[in-house]
Parts: sequence; structure tokens; C-alpha cells
Amino acid sequence: MIRSLAIVTVMSALAACGPKAAPVAPTEPAPAAPADPAAPTDPATPAEPAAHTPATSFQIEDNHLVLPSPVAFATGSADVDPSAEAALWFAKDYLDAKDYITTLRIEVHTSSDTPDGQALSEARALAVGHWLIAHGIACDRLIAVGFGDNKPIADGSTPDGRAANRRVEFHNAELRGRLIGGMPADGGGMVAGDLCAH
Repeated sequence: MIRSLAIVTVMSALAACGPKAAPVAPTEPAPAAPADPAAPTDPATPAEPAAHTPATSFQIEDNHLVLPSPVAFATGSADVDPSAEAALWFAKDYLDAKDYITTLRIEVHTSSDTPDGQALSEARALAVGHWLIAHGIACDRLIAVGFGDNKPIADGSTPDGRAANRRVEFHNAELRGRLIGGMPADGGGMVAGDLCAH
């Protein structure tokens, strides 16, 4: 009995002193997958479309920028229509190229048949300003102004005239910090709000 116990003790001791399992080598993290170019970007910093080539030539008439196409909105709302992108990129390019324009006035006008046209024009002016800010324009270079139907440029009794009266214009308001032509920065319209407010 004592001999059997001694054999078991010796065998246990040998087992304890036997070869130990080799340590497992740490694994390296897998290399990061390449970025998916089709993955969505952060909406707070929209990417410039691949097809956009910055404009370098601009025309000014009556102190406002002549746009390549109109800035349109969804009917009765301040949602910028996708068709407005070309004009908005053009306005951004203008401000990028003309850094001496210290304040650009965003004027939005509605037609006489627009319900609550003044409020809508102000909301649309803010929407345009926010688009430009989201695409890199400093908020303090912009003033958003709504005119409602107070400055028609066509006969509001016809469909074509009303369509012409619904418009967005970009006016130079300050040059190197000085008001242009003695006019107030708001051009006599209703300031829609502070574009620099968060």
C-alpha cells in the first residue's frame, strides 16, 4: 500500500515536471480594409462632386451674380431642389475666387400667389446660406434676406411672370468690409436669421 502510494506520488511529480505547452504567439491585427469609395460620407461635410470643376469666369449685373441656372426649391417648401446644385456651386466658386467680397447677400423672392411668401422667402434664404456654409463658405460672409413678393421683376398676373418673380439672387453687399453703394447689407429686405448661430 505504501509502495503503491509512493509510485503514484512519483508519477504525479513527473507529470507536473513534464513539458509545458508552448506559449501561443500573439496574433497581429488584420490589416484594415481599404476604404469603400462608394461608402456614404459624413453629411456635415459634403464632398464636392467628382464632376464639379470650379468656375473661373463670373458676370455681375446690377451688382448681383449672374447664375448659370436658377436656384429651385420643392413646391411650397424651403427644401433645395437637386437641380439647384449647379447654381449653388457657382456661387460658392465665386466667393472662393473673390475673397475681397466680405459680405454676399442671399436674396430670395416669391410670387404674389405664394401663401405666406415672406416667411417662405426667409426660410429659403436660410436654406441657401446653410448649403454654402456646409460647403466651406464662412458664415460671416453671408447674409440671408427674404423679400417675399415685394420686388417683382415681371407681371405677376401671368404664369410666366410669377415664375420669373420666384427667384434667388446673390448680391455683393460689402467689399473689403465696406458697404457697397451706401446701401445697408440687407438691401432693404427682412433678415432671415443669423447664419452663424448654431
